[in-house]
Amino acid sequence: MKTIKQALIDEIHYPIGSGIIENKMILRGLNAEDDFDMEAAKSKAFIGAVADCLYSLITAPNFSEADKSFSMSDKKLILNQANSLYNSIGEPSVGLDEKPKVYII
Repeated sequence: MKTIKQALIDEIHYPIGSGIIENKMILRGLNAEDDFDMEAAKSKAFIGAVADCLYSLITAPNFSEADKSFSMSDKKLILNQANSLYNSIGEPSVGLDEKPKVYII
C-alpha cells in the first residue's frame, strides 16, 4: 500500500525536497507513514498539502536542474493549480508578489 508521503510526492510532478514535503505534512496534521486511501485523498489536509507544496515550488528562485527549468509562465500555471486546490477546500487564493526590480549601473 502507498503511504501519504509517497502519494504527495506523486501528486507534485516536480522535484521538491523531502524536507519541504515533510514540513507541509506536519503543518497539515498528516502522518507520512499512514496508508493512502480514498478518505486521505479527499481530505482537506492532503489537498492543502499538495497546494502548499506547489506554492513552495513557485516561491523558490528560478533554477535549472536535471533538464528541468521553471519560467514565469510555468510558475503562473502552477500558481493557478495551487489556487484551484486552495479554493476547493475553502482557503483563500495566494499570489506571486512580483516587485519592481531596480538595476544600478
